[in-house]
Amino acid sequence: MKTFLRLALPLALLIAAPLHAQTTLGVKGGINIANVDVSEVDLPDVLDSKTGFVGGAFVNLTLGSLFALQPELLYSQKGFKASEGPLEATLGTNYIEIPVLLKAQFKLAMLRPAIYAGPVLSMETGCNLDIIGVSVDCDDDEGFVDRKKSEWGAVFGANLDFFLGPVMLLLDARYQLGLTNLADVPDSDESVKNRVWQIMAGVGFTL
Repeated sequence: MKTFLRLALPLALLIAAPLHAQTTLGVKGGINIANVDVSEVDLPDVLDSKTGFVGGAFVNLTLGSLFALQPELLYSQKGFKASEGPLEATLGTNYIEIPVLLKAQFKLAMLRPAIYAGPVLSMETGCNLDIIGVSVDCDDDEGFVDRKKSEWGAVFGANLDFFLGPVMLLLDARYQLGLTNLADVPDSDESVKNRVWQIMAGVGFTL
């Protein structure tokens, strides 16, 4: 019985905490500045960043006076550009992402700056390869790209919330570090990992 109580009490507190938390629901959107980190020594010289859209919904659950838990559901456009001489190619990948962020929030009158970190799961929903203005699906014979279609990453960032009564306006800047090697090539040491800067603005409503 004592062992059961020692296990059950922390679990009950963990489940009950969100029920008593202040909850904010919101949406946000902005831009991705995406690129990749590669293992091939000569490739970084021909790679360049690609901009895309990022946006979706979030739930902010305050846990006490300092911390908050914020799960999100985002649509995110990543990829990269490559050019050598007159030739230019763009790889565009679209993902559904689920970040789960642990935040440290500091309330200052109408403002609430915060810093945060957490894991993110990304699942590919589409991929296109654009070569000299001709776009093909990455899975077509003409543009076949061996790759993993899901990845884990880590998110680090900061945001500023501005409160107008029950309405919250926010600015958010973060860096997403891909941890999964997306190159799906057997018997190869090739490594390709996403690297993304994300800048977003949004609005939330406190319940």
